Amino acid sequence: MRNPLSSLTKWSVAALLAGLSLGLAGHLTGHPFFAALGTVTQVVGGIWIAALQMITLPLALGLMLAAISGARIGTVGPLGARALVLFTLALILFTVVALGLTSVFLSGFSVPPETAAALTEGVKVPAQVATGAPPPAGSWLISLIPTNVFEAAARGAMLPLLFFVVVMGLAVTRLPEAQRVPLAELFRAVAETLTVLVGWLIVVTPVGVFALSYGMALASGGSLAGILGVYLLTHPAVTLICVLLFYPLTALLARVSMGAFGRAVLPAQIVAVTTRSSLMSLPAQVEGGRQHLGLSTTATSLLLPLSVSLFRISEVISNSVKLLFLAHVYGVALPPGTIVAFFATVFLFNFSGTGTPNSGGGIGFRMLPVFAAAGIPVEGVLILEAVETIPDIFATLVNVTGQMSATTILSRRVAAAQ
Repeated sequence: MRNPLSSLTKWSVAALLAGLSLGLAGHLTGHPFFAALGTVTQVVGGIWIAALQMITLPLALGLMLAAISGARIGTVGPLGARALVLFTLALILFTVVALGLTSVFLSGFSVPPETAAALTEGVKVPAQVATGAPPPAGSWLISLIPTNVFEAAARGAMLPLLFFVVVMGLAVTRLPEAQRVPLAELFRAVAETLTVLVGWLIVVTPVGVFALSYGMALASGGSLAGILGVYLLTHPAVTLICVLLFYPLTALLARVSMGAFGRAVLPAQIVAVTTRSSLMSLPAQVEGGRQHLGLSTTATSLLLPLSVSLFRISEVISNSVKLLFLAHVYGVALPPGTIVAFFATVFLFNFSGTGTPNSGGGIGFRMLPVFAAAGIPVEGVLILEAVETIPDIFATLVNVTGQMSATTILSRRVAAAQ
């Protein structure tokens, strides 16, 4: 029997290639037709993103609430503990890998003395950004408790909402069976309803992919220049190698074929490339995991949303490249203690993001004081942030791949333990 998801994936890949090709043609020729088409695709792409934003946050929270409230008492805690251990080990591993790869790529790159001055010329650094300090751990822990759940939902603050849902789900498991079972069934029905909506959105994925990829290519074209060109080549190269490492790693630890894992994660990767949001890729991850990996309900309803919420491997990869690249350009020495302190903060930020596109003032900007503490001129960080659109595409790609990998590994380990 023909797999409809496989056919949809092929159409999505074709739409991605068509959008990039036509957008690049429009950027190079400047013909009015391409500009008019860009206006249309901007509206279509905006509608698709709005629909994804509408469904993904309720889907993640609904799936987790249904899974926790219907689980056996005592099973949620061990699952969460295993997940956090795996996430932490993966962050450490890929920090080492990214630092090593970046060092290799930059070893043959010499920086003229005037380059550093050119990078900082004309960049104005807000005083509060340049002199600020990372939030203390106590403030971060307090921020996990949402004072207003609806306000947190409006901001897309995933971690406080996740905390609320986990606590509420655990509370439901403590109710008498006569009360717990109807609530669990209600949550499950809500989750299934959201899954139906997901199916409707997946059907139109090729249209959304074409619209977004066309708009990106039309606006940016293919130009790379000077020192920024080196960064825009180094970052994607390091990230893509890390993406590829997840395939054998998943095959080894989860005992699945790399082909099956690739087919499962490909639809989500396509969404990731076009939306630059791992959270928006959640519906495609759920469907891909069910179709090609046979992931259990626990995996798709609990482990996968947990991975999407808390596991963003791009944090350590992107900041590894930025740190070593800017240190290389400015000739800044990085003692081991400085590197350890830097990535301790990166790890903290990994567990406090939202999985939404970085559209300025986001992750890159909140890391400015951390770079300054490592001796890196913040002007250089701001310059890299200005061209972060291209690296952010690859960052979301590695996030989605890592999240599917972590879920698959955790799922197999849980099944083996039962």
